[in-house]
Amino acid sequence: MQKTAIWKQVTMSAALIASAALAWHYRAEVAAFWTGAHAAQPQDSTPSTADAGPPVIVSDVQAVSDDLTFSAIGTSFALRSITLRAPSGGEITSLAIAPGAKFAAGDTLMQLDDSDERLAVALAEARLERATSERDRYQTLQDTGAAATARFEEAQTGFKVARIELDKARADLADRTLRAPFDGVTGLALVESGDRIATDDAIASFDDRSRILVEFDLPEALLGRMAQGLAVTASTPAVEDRTFDGTVTAIDSRVDPITRTARIRAEIDNAADVLRPGASFSLRLDLPGKTYPAVPELALQFSSGSLNVWRVADGKVHQVEVRLVRRRAGMVVVDGPLTTGDRIVVEGTQRLRPGIPVTVLNTPPGGNS
Repeated sequence: MQKTAIWKQVTMSAALIASAALAWHYRAEVAAFWTGAHAAQPQDSTPSTADAGPPVIVSDVQAVSDDLTFSAIGTSFALRSITLRAPSGGEITSLAIAPGAKFAAGDTLMQLDDSDERLAVALAEARLERATSERDRYQTLQDTGAAATARFEEAQTGFKVARIELDKARADLADRTLRAPFDGVTGLALVESGDRIATDDAIASFDDRSRILVEFDLPEALLGRMAQGLAVTASTPAVEDRTFDGTVTAIDSRVDPITRTARIRAEIDNAADVLRPGASFSLRLDLPGKTYPAVPELALQFSSGSLNVWRVADGKVHQVEVRLVRRRAGMVVVDGPLTTGDRIVVEGTQRLRPGIPVTVLNTPPGGNS
């Protein structure tokens, strides 16, 4: 067994030595044959990755508007709102005021006892009538030269005084009646018929609810986006399951130095008279912004203390510094020297260097091949 194994080893060794000797003897022929065989092989026409540059995936830069949705809580007011007050003192003889009662401008809301004032008007009218008659008589006498000028002037003065007294008496009579200053709705009356009141006593609230004003605060950082006429969507717990459309009608001229906010006023149509002054409102506004370039989040790279993206132009990549504006649904809104349609590397950024060629492996949707 052992002798057989030794014999095989000797035989294999001899064969290897003989092969090596033959190869050495015919080494020129073997070299020529190997060179020819290698030259006959077809060459790959595709350049190597090292020659063509690192492979990358790109995406086109998009232009997006940096719009924001702003929400706030506001308080509502009537278009016009006042407190009715007594024009004079006295006893209330009639009261038409009731909660929610609607009145047109000039309608009678409250009547005070006006007996004395009516008598004063009648007396003033009588005095004016006598003064008028006396003035006319002296006017005739002066025309004929039978009356002195001084006496006529005295009669003329008496006539003017009588007319003024009548105007005052009529004004005092008018003050015994409280009338609606504009079209509106009264609130709860603070007095009753038969009460005696003094001048300027509060009687009731009076509101013009045809439109409702809602005021809210806007941070100063958003003032540049705010403008009169912007649409507002509002809702209130006082009217469930409904929203109301309005517009911004006024922007305060100052910023509160403590809160750093500005007061904004929106107006909502209330023709159906379902909204009430004083209610709280939730408001939502779409604030328009500037147009910025937007790139996928994967395109952003942070290096040397700044944010950058890689832009592909003429087959080469260039690093472009950008500023982050905000993130939005997988995209990043940035500010920088980018234009719509620029191709930005989103995958394969690890091996990139400024100015090197790259191999683009895809055609972005909407892009040119």
